Amino acid sequence: MKNYLLLCGGVGGAKLALGFKNSIDADNLTIAVNTGDDFIHLDLKICPDLDTVMYTLAGESDLSKGWGRKDESWNMLSALGAMKRETWFQLGDKDLATHIQRTNLIKSGQSLTQATHNLCESFNLPKYIFPMSNQPVETYIQTKNRLLSFQEYFVKLKCEPPVTDFVFKGLDKAEFNKDIDLSTYDEIIVCPSNPYVSINPMLQLSSLKNYLQDFSEKVSVISPIVNAQSLKGPTAKMMNELGYEVSVITIAKFYKNYSKRIFIDSSDLNESSELNELGYEVHNNNLIMNSTNSKNALAKAIIHQLESK
Repeated sequence: MKNYLLLCGGVGGAKLALGFKNSIDADNLTIAVNTGDDFIHLDLKICPDLDTVMYTLAGESDLSKGWGRKDESWNMLSALGAMKRETWFQLGDKDLATHIQRTNLIKSGQSLTQATHNLCESFNLPKYIFPMSNQPVETYIQTKNRLLSFQEYFVKLKCEPPVTDFVFKGLDKAEFNKDIDLSTYDEIIVCPSNPYVSINPMLQLSSLKNYLQDFSEKVSVISPIVNAQSLKGPTAKMMNELGYEVSVITIAKFYKNYSKRIFIDSSDLNESSELNELGYEVHNNNLIMNSTNSKNALAKAIIHQLESK
């Protein structure tokens, strides 16, 4: 069995990560997670994508919402609202425990990786979930009128302001997680996450960027666009606002310097020739992951294809 590194954002990436978790041995799996949307809220270190992946793999996620913990209660948030404090960022009571524990671990001197692994252990997960970096990288959304922090854009304003660009702060001091030795992986999977705000923050880290460019034959992109629609989140909306066609071709062009292999949905087979012309080896599967079985089936199909090459 090959060793697999998944580059992962939030909900869409977490779905595929669950399929991989259910399909291969933990020793063959590492998941590097975007931390560009991390922020400090109520003096707590909040890591939305890390938590989404962790909750999903632990069977603790709220499937109806796509984020947060299942069987959640909201007493703290209700009490905070009664005090006329801001409640736009939804923190459930059980979710709050995660943020308190992480914040305390980091204040005690642990790195974000160490704190993440401590939390994974409390959820009975192997230590295969890693933040992309131990140093903060902050994603900002440039709109026509002003620059917004990611959570302000994504949660508070519900992705409504039109996007014109993306800004990543902290890159001068950040590096790709040194606990992830890229040379030890046979295959690198770009999960079906938003390329602009979930994967691009990782691509801004020079050691990862350079490695992917040098070893693009190892890299497989799983399209987050199916039949001109986003699998999850505002990817298609952002593409439209940036003046791009909502298609797998746009995804392929975005990753053309990093990958030579792309998995598309069967509904996009008509794009295969143009993808070949862009230099891609094309594979098609059902990319809609709306059940545990479909998540497992997609992961198994990807693994089967890559193990046989």
